[in-house]
Amino acid sequence: MSERNTAVEDVSDVVDFFLAWNNHRETVLQISDLEQLNDSQKKTLFWLVKMVDRMSLEDLAKEDTG
Repeated sequence: MSERNTAVEDVSDVVDFFLAWNNHRETVLQISDLEQLNDSQKKTLFWLVKMVDRMSLEDLAKEDTG
């Protein structure tokens, strides 16, 4: 996957976010470690990370063909 160093403030669409996922992934993992989150919230973030990790640019392109 190609990677951009995109700050979340600069993300304008899901492709921007995906292309910088390696950076944003670390943020999500840090958030999931916060003590304020309950177990269900942590598990939800865990599965969101797993889902995005499995995505590819081809998956994003499918949205345009619908």
